[in-house]
Amino acid sequence: MTRPPQPSAWLLLEGGGSRTWAATATGDTVLAIAEGPSTNPRSVGEDHAVHTLVGLFDRLWDSPGTAPLGIVAAHGAASTGAAAGDFAALVRRALARSGPPAAPVLVTNDIAPLLLAAEGPVCVGTCGTGTGFAARNGERWARASGLEWLLSDEGGGHDLATAGLRAAIRSLDGRGPATTLTGLARQWCSDASGIGDLGEALFFHVYDTPDTKPLVASFARHVLDAAEAGDGVAGRLVENAAAELAGGVAAVCRATGISAHTAYTLMLSGSLLTESALLRGHFLTRVQEQLPPIAVLRRTPRERPQELLSLRDLWLKPGDLSSLAAALPTHADPAPAASEGALP
Repeated sequence: MTRPPQPSAWLLLEGGGSRTWAATATGDTVLAIAEGPSTNPRSVGEDHAVHTLVGLFDRLWDSPGTAPLGIVAAHGAASTGAAAGDFAALVRRALARSGPPAAPVLVTNDIAPLLLAAEGPVCVGTCGTGTGFAARNGERWARASGLEWLLSDEGGGHDLATAGLRAAIRSLDGRGPATTLTGLARQWCSDASGIGDLGEALFFHVYDTPDTKPLVASFARHVLDAAEAGDGVAGRLVENAAAELAGGVAAVCRATGISAHTAYTLMLSGSLLTESALLRGHFLTRVQEQLPPIAVLRRTPRERPQELLSLRDLWLKPGDLSSLAAALPTHADPAPAASEGALP
């Protein structure tokens, strides 16, 4: 059960290709939390994204006459600077429909808060529906991938799932080797009832939905299951994905001066990389060979509130956001004054 926010509360928002997390907070205390499906307009469409945001805000904010102190959003929709601005406008639309007056908005990519989660040089590799890589070494920040599923995201859930579905089709057609992915694909599209032909069933299942990207990405779990069960085709796909992820980490490390001799922390994020021991094992083996970290941390949902509050604090300190904004897609309205009670 949610609680109404205090008058001087913040709205926090994080989203990726599949899920959205939102909360209200004051000082360092989270007051209420709500979760929902993706609000990335390139995954679900702009109208659907606004509708979901309105629902989340309605569940969190019971003071329609009071404006939030500000809105801090770390979101996968912020693929570029312009896209971050577009998502800020989308958030404002949703807030207006919910009732509260306008509030300043900070939007940056969802990988940004993770760079604030460890001291010293840090590199982040994230693999969920898509992929993202970022590193921070002193004043040097860098980011790679994250330009959505048609231009990047190699090694991510959508990419791995697409490769798995194509392998199933190739096997079905006789253009590729036999693989258990064919049977798993049949199970995956079992809701296309009454269609006996697997190719036709897959076609109907994939294309007859407005949420194609997250739907396709859901097949990645089947590819990982098949690989863990010893399927050679799936195993090679997982190894390829791990190589892409390691390449992303190496790229941002090079850009920030992190080398094999740097004592840096490697932060892992995203459901596939944190939950799949097989994918994570292949990935870490490659990273250890090239750029061995001093520590490897797996980001868990319980760290999310503090990461977003750290991002808020960075916004509130004049000039401190500039290094992040120079490297990662960011839209930042003028920050509320700290004297408004935003900082503890």
